[in-house]
Amino acid sequence: MVSESDIKDIFDKITETYQDPVPIGGRCESNVYYRTEDLTDENLNMCAEFVAFRIRNVTSPYEPEVLFKLPGGYSFFAERLFAFYKEISPNPDKIELVQYLESKITNGQGETYRGRNTVLITDVITTARSSLEAHTKATLKGINVLCWATLIDRTFGPGPVPVVSALTGAPVRVLSNM
Repeated sequence: MVSESDIKDIFDKITETYQDPVPIGGRCESNVYYRTEDLTDENLNMCAEFVAFRIRNVTSPYEPEVLFKLPGGYSFFAERLFAFYKEISPNPDKIELVQYLESKITNGQGETYRGRNTVLITDVITTARSSLEAHTKATLKGINVLCWATLIDRTFGPGPVPVVSALTGAPVRVLSNM
C-alpha cells in the first residue's frame, strides 16, 4: 500500500521553487511549480492507488458509480484511478469511467446519471473554476457529486464537496477574474 511518505517523495522530485512568482496557467502565479509532466507511469500509478483508497474513505458509506473525467488532463490519471478504484470496490462491475462533456450533460444525456453517485476527476485543481462549473451543471441535472479527485489540489477550499488529492500543493495567486 502506498504511504503519504511515498507520495511526498514523488512530489519532492518534481517540485520547483522560485524566488519570483511564475505563471501557472493563464490566470495564476505561484512561487512553486510542479512538473507533473515528469511523473513516471509508476509515480502516476502510485498516486492513483493512494487517491483511490482516499476516495473510498471519504465517500463511505456511499459508493461512487460513475467517475467523470473532466477535460484537459494529459496524464491518464483518471484511467489509472478508475482501474485502482475498481480493484478495491465491493461492486466493481457497477462503476464506469465517463468522459465529462458539458454538451453531453446539458443535452439530455445528463438524465442517464440522475441520482447516481459520482466523482469528478482532473489532473490538477488550481482555482477550482472548471471543477466548480462541472459540479454545478451536474448537480443541476440531479447528479450526486461525492467528491473531486486530483493529483494536486491548490485550491485551499472549502468547496461544495471534499477534494481528494495525492498532494495539497502550494497556494496560487489569481491574477484576474477572467
